[in-house]
Amino acid sequence: MQDNLWEIRPARNHQEHEDAFFLMIQENDQEIKRQEVEKIFASVQKGQLDLKHLLVATTDQKILAARLMVAQKDKTAILWPAACDEEVESSQSFDSIQNALLKQSILLAKKEGCVQIQTTVEQNDVTTSALYERNGLPAIGNLYFMQHPASPECNDEKHDAATSESLKLAPVSQGISDDFLGELVLKTYIDSADFPELQHDRTAARSLQTHRLQGEYNPEHWFVIEQNKTAVGVLFFSWHSDLEQWELTYLGIIPEHRGKGIAGKAIGKSFEHPSRKSSNVFLGVDSRNHYAIRLYESLGFIVVSRQTVHVLQLG
Repeated sequence: MQDNLWEIRPARNHQEHEDAFFLMIQENDQEIKRQEVEKIFASVQKGQLDLKHLLVATTDQKILAARLMVAQKDKTAILWPAACDEEVESSQSFDSIQNALLKQSILLAKKEGCVQIQTTVEQNDVTTSALYERNGLPAIGNLYFMQHPASPECNDEKHDAATSESLKLAPVSQGISDDFLGELVLKTYIDSADFPELQHDRTAARSLQTHRLQGEYNPEHWFVIEQNKTAVGVLFFSWHSDLEQWELTYLGIIPEHRGKGIAGKAIGKSFEHPSRKSSNVFLGVDSRNHYAIRLYESLGFIVVSRQTVHVLQLG
């Protein structure tokens, strides 16, 4: 396949959107793949996903490859994995198409005023990681996705009973202002081992916006952690209706209260909620954050996926 026989452009209509996602979803079962595509379009209708920058490599007759770039309200661009059909993967145009899709996505992110581009790759996918490296998106670390099954039984024996009795989870919905919450979140970033490369330039407002963009935000499931009536950290959950799972999107404790068993006890209390007892809960954690990984493992989480994080700073 010659390079001059295809072009890169935005997907133009619903059929092209559907064809692109059928390429992008890595699932052999066609019925499951169709169900996943329907979930994506449901998210679009809810305003949770924007297909404005769904790019395709195409001839007059066929979509050969696709990549989605989502410019979020927090000025972060998220790159979905690119996908090519079997004809392209075995052709000499494969590298050219992959590079062209990525370069065009980066240009669109810049035009949208994004300050950062992020994407993840399977940890053992050295070919795709090399593609990102060539185009200015260096790897900054590895992300472990961990999951806890439904009906969790947290192991609280390790934590002091006095800590449990004096600990409270205060829902953000109960009159907690964004100013207070944002400043508390920034304090939890101090000396954090969870991707510090992504924290240093965030304002309080942008930090809250970033966390709210993960899943379906509901202030009833965002908590300020209080120990002896003092705010010592935050614990945020969001619901993913497409996955029918909760995500523990962020857990942070301010430095002077770390190492006291508060984080584990807070998760234990949060799992008392009926909906979290009946659903899986997943999270992402920096592979360098050994303390957090040991904590999650002690509570029954297991590693289900390992990803490499690539980031390009634009501003």
